[in-house]
Amino acid sequence: MPNESASIQAIQLVRRVFEHVHGNLGVLRFNIEELIPINGTNGENSQKWKVICSFFETVGSSSSSRFESIVNLNDNTVTIKKLGVEDPVTKYTITKEDSPTV
Repeated sequence: MPNESASIQAIQLVRRVFEHVHGNLGVLRFNIEELIPINGTNGENSQKWKVICSFFETVGSSSSSRFESIVNLNDNTVTIKKLGVEDPVTKYTITKEDSPTV
């Protein structure tokens, strides 16, 4: 991921968190609605991003769910709030996975 722009890294991190929580089928029609840099002089160099996304949480869902995620690329944390509900905010940390050596 180091060769990817910060905005792409933020999107990929959010999607990985949702795939981990809901499974691959639980993230059907994943859609980025807004991508806003929170810090940095240039948006692409920002290490913190606000990502608004939507997707169908299950195969049987009749409508998509919307989420607001705050991504911190410095420590790979993602704070998620489901929009339109009163659920508490959930925070996830993704740790670096080393590739197996052959």
